[in-house]
Amino acid sequence: MSIKDSGGFSVTRSPYLDVSGRKAYIVEILISPGQWLRLTYSEADLQEIRRIIGQALKEDA
Repeated sequence: MSIKDSGGFSVTRSPYLDVSGRKAYIVEILISPGQWLRLTYSEADLQEIRRIIGQALKEDA
């Protein structure tokens, strides 16, 4: 089952974690039934992750 099908991945904006004008986001990944991995990223971090994933997909094509 994929992450899309299981609902085992989410990204939410968390304004209460913003620091010095930097936007914060919480990424939650389901790693086993009832157990979540919770990571905090900045907007710049997520943009870099998107760039890296895009590059990997282009290389694989």
